[in-house]
Amino acid sequence: MDWQSLAFHDLVFEGEASIQDMYVATYSKAMPYMAFFLLLWAMYAAGLWWTLGSKICRVSSRTWALKLMMLTHHGVITPLALWSMWEDPVIRQLYSCIGCKEAARLMNRAAGVPPLAARALTPVTLGYFTADLLLLSQWDLTKGSKLEFYLMLVHHIASMLVWPAAIYFDWVARYVIIMLSYESTSLLLTLLWLINAAGYKKSSLYVVTGLLFTCLFIALRLLGAVPQVIAMYWVPPWSATVLEAEGGIHRLASLCCRSLVLPHVA
Repeated sequence: MDWQSLAFHDLVFEGEASIQDMYVATYSKAMPYMAFFLLLWAMYAAGLWWTLGSKICRVSSRTWALKLMMLTHHGVITPLALWSMWEDPVIRQLYSCIGCKEAARLMNRAAGVPPLAARALTPVTLGYFTADLLLLSQWDLTKGSKLEFYLMLVHHIASMLVWPAAIYFDWVARYVIIMLSYESTSLLLTLLWLINAAGYKKSSLYVVTGLLFTCLFIALRLLGAVPQVIAMYWVPPWSATVLEAEGGIHRLASLCCRSLVLPHVA
């Protein structure tokens, strides 16, 4: 796939090897997507309010608009991330050889094979995360679940802090592509919320969607984690030996890559 033609931003990340340049280069590409998702939410909210009123099934139309914004993001990013995983020879090798040493080394950085998919998709999701945080007041998480609220906050903020290092310094960027594919389970969770909020929790549609979510979660996030964990065991991207052998790895990138294990233990 021609990722540069698909993306609305330049896939070249230029600047000095500094934290400031890293965030400036990344978020200068992500902010237009933040504006897009905020505008999309506003359009959804206005359309729902105009046609169905301020409350829809006892839930604010603005919250429904947020869920539709989420559905839009997940519906776009999910197929593109999954396709990029299939298209990328390094990621295919990771899964076919179950995290072998050669694939593990290339997952950290593959010379001559830049992670264009990660550079194309990550700024979109970072912009979405930023918009989602700005719309914090419209979140409709489980009532009384402070844990769910804080987990969402940590997920968004941590991703916004560490993913720029991966794509800017081209270090473990392909692991970010795999994390983006996890939005497929978020897509199904959002659909479950919509079905439940509409009053169809006891319907077969809700049951089927729930089963799909469970199967996808097991396949992608549990079984799919095995090759990643094995690869990080063989060639840990945070290892001083590995970093010295590669050279040119900023200390922030080496620090941020430690967060790769978090999705597999959370």
